[in-house]
Amino acid sequence: MAVAFEPSDLRYVAWFHELDAWTEYWDVYHPETHGRYYFGDGGTELGLLSVLLPRTSYPPAFTAWTRLALGTGAQATFLAAIRDPDVAAAVREVDDLVGQIFARHFGDPADPATRRDYLEATFRFAIDALPPAPERAARIPPGDPRHRTAGHHTLDGDIMWFAWALQLDAAHAVSAGGDLGAINRHALMMAGIATGCAANYAWRAHRRTRASYDASPATYAVLRDRGLAWSTDFAAASAEVHALYRIREWGDA
Repeated sequence: MAVAFEPSDLRYVAWFHELDAWTEYWDVYHPETHGRYYFGDGGTELGLLSVLLPRTSYPPAFTAWTRLALGTGAQATFLAAIRDPDVAAAVREVDDLVGQIFARHFGDPADPATRRDYLEATFRFAIDALPPAPERAARIPPGDPRHRTAGHHTLDGDIMWFAWALQLDAAHAVSAGGDLGAINRHALMMAGIATGCAANYAWRAHRRTRASYDASPATYAVLRDRGLAWSTDFAAASAEVHALYRIREWGDA
C-alpha cells in the first residue's frame, strides 16, 4: 500500500535534497564545485568542512567544540579556533550558501510560521518520515559507502547532529553583530538541531537522549513547544545541544 505524503513533505524534501546536493552528493549534482562545500575532491580542492570536521584528522575547531560542550574546555579556546582567518572564512562561505538555500525553501526565519514550518521539517527528517529519494539512490552504486542511505532523507550518523551544531556555533560567533537575518536563522536552525537530535535518538534509538523523551505524541508536543522557545534564543538552543552531547557521551544525570 502506497504511503500518502503531504505537499509540505515534498517541500521539506526539496530543502534537504538541495543541502545534500552541495555537500555529501556534490559529485552527482554539483561536480563543478570539486567538493568545496564538503571535504574536497581528494586533489587540489581541500573542502571547506576540512577545517571544521574530522575526516582524516581532528581539526582544532572540532576538538575545542567537543570539550566546550562537555564542560572540559573553555569558550575562549573555541572562539580562538574558529576565528583563525582560514577557519572563519570557511565558516562564512558555508553559512552564506546555507542561508541562500534556506531563504529559497522557507523564507524569513523571524516569521513565526517559518519557525513552525522549519521545526516540523527537521522533526520529520530526524525520524525518517519524509518521502524516499529513489532518483538519488539510483545514482549511487552498491559499492559506494553512501548507497545504504542515499534513498532516504534523514541523518543516519548520530555524530552528524553535533557536526552541524559546531558549524552553527561557529557561524554565529563569526557573524556576531552582523546580518540580523542570519542571526535569526542561526537560532532557528540550532533549535532544529536540539529537537531533531532528541527525536532522532528517541525514535530511532541511535544514542542516549534525555530520559524523559520517548517515541510518543507527548514527546513530539514537548519538543515542538521547546523548539519554538529556543528558535528565538540562540544561546538557549546552543546550551541544549551541548547538554544533549554530554548525554550522548555520559548519559542523563
